[in-house]
Amino acid sequence: MPSPPKAAAPQPQLIRRPTVAEIAAEAGVGTATVDRILNGRPGVREQTRKRVMKALGSLSAAEAPPGEPVSEKYKIAFLSESGKSFQETLESAVWETVRQRPNIEATFDGSTTSRVDPIKYANLIERTAETAHAIVIVAREDLIVNRAVRNVVGRGVPVICITTDLPTSGRTAYIGNDQVSAGATAAYLMGQAVGNREGNILMVYSAPYRVQEERELGFRRVLRSEYPLLKVDERVNSNDETELVYPNVVRYIEEHGPPAGIYNVAAGNVGIGKALNEFGLAGKTVFIGHELNANSRMLLETGVMNFAIGHDVAHEVELALNCAIHAAGRKAVTPPAFTRIRIYTKYSCN
Repeated sequence: MPSPPKAAAPQPQLIRRPTVAEIAAEAGVGTATVDRILNGRPGVREQTRKRVMKALGSLSAAEAPPGEPVSEKYKIAFLSESGKSFQETLESAVWETVRQRPNIEATFDGSTTSRVDPIKYANLIERTAETAHAIVIVAREDLIVNRAVRNVVGRGVPVICITTDLPTSGRTAYIGNDQVSAGATAAYLMGQAVGNREGNILMVYSAPYRVQEERELGFRRVLRSEYPLLKVDERVNSNDETELVYPNVVRYIEEHGPPAGIYNVAAGNVGIGKALNEFGLAGKTVFIGHELNANSRMLLETGVMNFAIGHDVAHEVELALNCAIHAAGRKAVTPPAFTRIRIYTKYSCN
């Protein structure tokens, strides 16, 4: 017997969306400003951006049929596998953003890097697509995960990648930094901080995330072309866990001596900081990591970390939701430009 056809992707109720002009009038700004914000382009103050997003949420709620809860319009599922600290930052941004978007009903399913099995994660993606209008995802680049995303998109459920891309999966859009440029920025900061002297750079990574591979590519490219006295000596695995990266960095220092710098493309900054403090290297070994959160802020303020390279996670969540809603409503999606790379120091991390 032929197998029964797969269930069609859930369809959101087609309710008229507010126009750019309506949003501009509600927020008290120009239409060009609204267009800039909705498409993720820079040059708009944070206060203005929040006012426009609030206006969008209010107008979207007003368009709902009488008696129908607007939270049932679009079911957007967030799936994230990452380090614990980024997971917490992302989830907090999701709930804060969704709170201001009454036309969205969101779910969040997070798993830390060390606990993710690609097969189970791929199955989770496929199951989630049975009830969601769109999926926003953080995932490592894996053939099985890519296949699941391809299957889901083929069934009509948009998939938006955030922070780390899956470019060969057929995903609907990518929201985040140009990660090669982020890595290149780290290399420039490293070269300037170390100065004109020879030295080894220790690189810390975790799992095969595209974001980490692209950061490493940009970092190595700039070191090679602009700072040839600095060499990436070895790569140490953190698996996005403080408990793993700490002994690995300690072992490296014991066997090779203090590096001129450490570049962490992953999570686990606290473990690196602990190792540097133990050997009296805080403020001597240049330490550059990614993401601004409570841990990296503490390391910056105490002088253990020199620079943290970050991005506006809340803004990227908003952009991902905009893309998801457009795609779920069968509208053409024009992926926004890369989001802005931010550089934090001890004097600019608050």
